Amino acid sequence: MVYDLDSIKQRNPIQDVVARHGVILRDSGAHLVGLCPFHQAAHPSFAGYPKTRRFYCFGCQAGGDVIGFVRRAEGLTFSAALDRLAGDGIAPAQ
Repeated sequence: MVYDLDSIKQRNPIQDVVARHGVILRDSGAHLVGLCPFHQAAHPSFAGYPKTRRFYCFGCQAGGDVIGFVRRAEGLTFSAALDRLAGDGIAPAQ
């Protein structure tokens, strides 16, 4: 299946997808900050950048776009993450 990557990224804002994975984000100027879901952290080291639709953790150096976040958070391949984001989207965290 062929996907329009830009369209998928636009329909799945990084802050929404991150929040649906249980990360509480708070405003910090031009970006959002929270505890990184990829490592144990006592202080917010995870940053989400809505304008560029990217994320970065200053603790574990994980970073990328919404597709990369879903891949890492759910242990998916690139194509499986695309399927997930293009389909019904990301289910709320339980």
